[in-house]
Amino acid sequence: MEKIGNIVTTAKKNIHGELFNVVHDIEDCIEGLPTLVIGWKMMKELYNGVNILEKEYKGVNWTFNKTERRCEYEEDILEFYNKALNKYLNNIKYTYVDLINFKLTNIKKMIRFLRSVEPKILFLNKDSRFLFVYCKTYNVVFGISLTLVEYMGINKKKVLKMINNGILIKDLNFINDNIRSIIGVKTHYILPLYNILQ
Repeated sequence: MEKIGNIVTTAKKNIHGELFNVVHDIEDCIEGLPTLVIGWKMMKELYNGVNILEKEYKGVNWTFNKTERRCEYEEDILEFYNKALNKYLNNIKYTYVDLINFKLTNIKKMIRFLRSVEPKILFLNKDSRFLFVYCKTYNVVFGISLTLVEYMGINKKKVLKMINNGILIKDLNFINDNIRSIIGVKTHYILPLYNILQ
């Protein structure tokens, strides 16, 4: 499973879920991912000069552990989850496939991509007028208006049948309220989230 952040803790049990690389030593962190150190004592041991009033030091976030200050711990954990998720989602590119203004060569490339064996995740909005296609290999979500496809005289079922090696998301129960608030109106984020949460 893909990781979206590092959590450095002395706790023996992982209560932070599979989305995070939970380690006991900062050397085991995955480079480039947001990092949270749990425990003021550990943070002081890792970094000289860290200020107890600043929750970020040299790009590393930290919080108190539960026994030091439980209330701050819970707030900071939630804030870090949101920060890591936002960073992950902001790296996803979104491209609207404008069939009217796209060059013919770009439309042919899109058809080749849809027919390719690259694994794809698909999502249809509730009235089946818009199709989102996500490909982890290219880290991009393509948006295709099926209403526009039909306006151009092409049956939308034909487009859907053209797609090779795709998984259609039917159930959105994997997205909790906190994640929904982060997504907002950016529906295309559902697909990469499905990739990491399922």
